[in-house]
Amino acid sequence: MKRYRSKYKFEGGVKLLEQETLHAFVNGDERALEAIIDRYSKSLLRYCISILCDVEEAKDVLQETFIKAYEKRRHYQPGTSLNAWLYRIAYTTAISAVRRRRLRFRLWKASKDISPAQENYISEPLYSLLSSLSVADRALLYGRVLDERSYQELSQILNASESTLRKRFERLRSRLAKEARHRETYAKEEWVQ
Repeated sequence: MKRYRSKYKFEGGVKLLEQETLHAFVNGDERALEAIIDRYSKSLLRYCISILCDVEEAKDVLQETFIKAYEKRRHYQPGTSLNAWLYRIAYTTAISAVRRRRLRFRLWKASKDISPAQENYISEPLYSLLSSLSVADRALLYGRVLDERSYQELSQILNASESTLRKRFERLRSRLAKEARHRETYAKEEWVQ
């Protein structure tokens, strides 16, 4: 039986781009950038949405992430995870967007009576619960629960030690469980009255 070589290399069960594609990307090849965008845009978009809780803003951050990645492509260290490098850029870009949003929201809040959840595509209780978390906690929650990332990979993305992330995640889980129970109890009391 003849075996064919895949154009992708496998490490730890994760399909990685060829070294040639990475080399071409670092040297400014736009076709290599397109291949990277095709490969990572969906997962990065979900990641940005989880941090920002706003689809349109997440699309803007995603576009800005790829622009920054292309501009800083010479800083990419061969042999490191391109995935983690892109997620790190997306994370810092999303944090900047949150800071800009807070400033805009303070100015906007005085003139409008619409809640931010009404502008987004998630329910009011979920928006309230997620917005009570810090950006770092939302990124950690998304990475562990939805993306099922290891603590090792998250430590590269979030620039924190694995043990710190484990402890933060455990505290976050218990805090969310406590908050959910509290909200459920409060909702039942409201319904009975």
